Amino acid sequence: MKKVKKAFLLSSFLALAGCGAPPPVGINLDKAKLFADGVALDYFDNNSVDLYPKLDIGFRSQVHNAGDLKKVMDHIRALYGKPVSYDFKVATYGNHATESGPKPFVDIWYILKTDKYPKGDYFLKIQAVEADGATFLDLGGIGVLNFPDGLPTYLK
Repeated sequence: MKKVKKAFLLSSFLALAGCGAPPPVGINLDKAKLFADGVALDYFDNNSVDLYPKLDIGFRSQVHNAGDLKKVMDHIRALYGKPVSYDFKVATYGNHATESGPKPFVDIWYILKTDKYPKGDYFLKIQAVEADGATFLDLGGIGVLNFPDGLPTYLK
């Protein structure tokens, strides 16, 4: 198993993404990419006020308000630096196992450059999930990751 160095704002990532299968029913990849682009911009701008309402219910149970989210975002920036640029790399997808059955997700990956690390050392991963009982998307997780033992095939 490859070693992954990571810092998650919060992780709801419970399943590996399938790269060759069709996207999960119910999540449009274009809609997920547009949603993730907005989340990435909020992260880039350190905008916890606009980012907080996008969190899914599980995420909100751990991060109770925009102030709590800002503290976590500031911690990530202290570790990995302030984002300087990010470029879309790939979308992967899968399903979380939940008590009520599978819950689809789409992970949108961006190549990240920070004021501490060059472009390509770290990746920004944003997970879009279906909002419970709604037709819009929520943020299931966001993380800054690197792969010291080598990139997975889907990120090359």
